[in-house]
Amino acid sequence: MRGKETSEKTLVVGLGASGRAVCALLRSLGAKVTATDLRSRSEFKGALNSIEQAGCSLRLGSHRLEDFLEADRIIVSPGVPLDIEPLKEARSRGIEIIGELEWAWRQVSLPVIAVTGTNGKTTTTALIGQMLTEAGRHPFVGGNIGTPLSQWILSGEHADILVLELSSFQLDTASTFRPDIGVLLNVTEDHLDRYESFKAYTDSKLSFFRRQNSANFAIINRDDPICSKCIEEMPGKVLSFSSSDSTANARVEGRSIKAAVPGKGNCEIGLEKTRLQGSHNRENIMAAALGAMCMEVGAGAIQAAVDGFGGFAHRVEWVRNWKGIDFYDDSKGTNVGAVVKALEGFDRPVMLLLGGRDKLGAYEPLLAPLLARGKGIFAFGEAGPRIYGQLYGKVPAGIYPDLGSAFRDAISRASPGDVVLLSPACASFDQYESYGHRGDHFKKLVAELGD
Repeated sequence: MRGKETSEKTLVVGLGASGRAVCALLRSLGAKVTATDLRSRSEFKGALNSIEQAGCSLRLGSHRLEDFLEADRIIVSPGVPLDIEPLKEARSRGIEIIGELEWAWRQVSLPVIAVTGTNGKTTTTALIGQMLTEAGRHPFVGGNIGTPLSQWILSGEHADILVLELSSFQLDTASTFRPDIGVLLNVTEDHLDRYESFKAYTDSKLSFFRRQNSANFAIINRDDPICSKCIEEMPGKVLSFSSSDSTANARVEGRSIKAAVPGKGNCEIGLEKTRLQGSHNRENIMAAALGAMCMEVGAGAIQAAVDGFGGFAHRVEWVRNWKGIDFYDDSKGTNVGAVVKALEGFDRPVMLLLGGRDKLGAYEPLLAPLLARGKGIFAFGEAGPRIYGQLYGKVPAGIYPDLGSAFRDAISRASPGDVVLLSPACASFDQYESYGHRGDHFKKLVAELGD
């Protein structure tokens, strides 16, 4: 897979991983490429050398309006706000503005399974990939997880199906993208610091489903209130999954999952051996199984993938037991919906560490699971005061300048049998480089407790 030759003048805005990948691919196909980023050269630490050597013209430190207005097409990276003035001016002049996903998808002709939702995307995407691999297929697994699609095209590596994790930011600039199989896991408040309303965020998640046709599949979480309301408007063939609804195509029955896809067969999946614990992971397994079954993956391959799948770091990851207290790192839980799911996975008292850079959503939805199993909340970072303000007086709460001080107080109050859970409900960028950096700091704090 190489892509289609082009001589168009293209501007790439934003030089993160996907921006650099699309620059390299465009140059390999003959495009005239200018790339712009507000960061300085020193901030990239040599990451731009390869695309500069390939012939990309770089504009660093500021955007030049003339670069936007002289382009035949503008490709915007997911982290770039779409309302910056140069983009608004280019849009008013009819210049096409798309994202790396949209442009790369136009270059390929393979079946696509696309996974989106607020939470669970990475696990579900990787699990579908594992199911396909167990069945002897050769999937490319990437997108928002790991490798950008453009980078895979440039590599020339063989695949017979694409399995893509997609964020709302990627979907905002994917104007014609339409996967053969779409998976919608859930929709809860997130990124309200970027979207003008929850409806705008929801519309982003639903965008490609509304472009599907009767030959495509839409796999929908019937238990999620937003998702279930959208089932009737889906033009594709809807397959639903549920923990309780017996009419769903995939459902939980005791310690197993039963799934059926019309014309593709039935499957029963045992859950005794899987390391994917919690109600949220049962949803991920159901969604992945339906996606794999649409591609005619058999029950044996699905079961083997579920049994052998190890999960991911920073996603309700058990760290250790110390003096009878279990520590879990869920630093990837960067919104309230993810924290609710994490809390619901425990049947013991939980000391919840949360905070960071506020995404401006409501924290009240945490109350029900906190009242059921929360022993206390320890709010830290920039969002600490707002979290504390919304939850104080309803559950035991404290406010702290940073994760370290919140952690130390939680330890002083924890008892054998308790869980200390880092599930922040916030972005990490107030005090950390990434959610992984934050999770690693939590693990370091746990390790320093000694024996």
